Amino acid sequence: MPPVNDNFANRIILNGDSANTTGTNVGATGEPGEPNHAGVSTPIESVWWTWTAPESGEVTIDTIGSNYDTSLAVYTGSAVNSLSTIAGNDDSISLISQVTFTATAGTTYQIAVDGFSGNEGSIGLNFVQFDSVSTGTSDSETLFGTVGNDRIQGFGGNDTIFGSEGVNNLRGGDGDDLIYGGSQRDTIFGGFGNDTIYASEGNNAVFGDLGGFSGSGNDTIYTGSGNDFIDGGFGSDTIFLGGGEDIVVLQFDFFGEADTINNFQLGQTTFRVGSLTSPTNTSNLTITQGANGAEISAFGDVLAVVVGTQASTLTNNLSEVFV
Repeated sequence: MPPVNDNFANRIILNGDSANTTGTNVGATGEPGEPNHAGVSTPIESVWWTWTAPESGEVTIDTIGSNYDTSLAVYTGSAVNSLSTIAGNDDSISLISQVTFTATAGTTYQIAVDGFSGNEGSIGLNFVQFDSVSTGTSDSETLFGTVGNDRIQGFGGNDTIFGSEGVNNLRGGDGDDLIYGGSQRDTIFGGFGNDTIYASEGNNAVFGDLGGFSGSGNDTIYTGSGNDFIDGGFGSDTIFLGGGEDIVVLQFDFFGEADTINNFQLGQTTFRVGSLTSPTNTSNLTITQGANGAEISAFGDVLAVVVGTQASTLTNNLSEVFV
């Protein structure tokens, strides 16, 4: 059975200045005259949402939380065969799609999520319209958010960034940055350098580097009590999980830069293996007992040490631990 929002006419309505929702494109189909989303969605297996901007301003939409290689496109128009493209993206953050554009108050935007080259799976869809956009300089600075939804870009220097009460997008840039998330759902990028990130109570997405295959550094990440998506990126990162239903992405880079995962909880913590050169299924992974905990490896490269966890806990629960 196709998803309820398979057809353009049945698109799901999103409201407000921010939201995160879930869905699937498993069993989805294309329609006559439907565009090829982000230029990579062949065959078309799309699902649809719609959102009317409550005010004018910058908007970011992403597919963080999806478990497959997504493509994402935003349009205006009232019929599937006569849409005008506003933005589109395949891979912005590893296999995650993300677009940013300036919305106009009262305009209705049609949002399509598809998969690269016929990929399908579970979808995480998130959007936020920012009340404030601020940027730093090449110096080391302290940057504060407002009470609304903020996008803060630190750029150079060793910056300290404080998120606000809203839904935020916080980026450290170059340097060894210290970033504090706010009280709602934040998307945080450490950038280059050895960054320290404190996520807060919301369901956050935390990237130690720039996301995707850019940036590096040995980052330290603390998550909060929400259900977080964590990708330390390249480098030897130390991650402290906060107790929610967390997804941790392990990067496969052949450099022997293993992450250290603290506070793993069976039934709540799940792992994914990132990067285009990664193993595609658990048969390519080996799990052995190390001095400090279970070691997850692929092709001789240790991806992570799960502190205080027995290897048998992971191997006996592969379908629950790896997604």
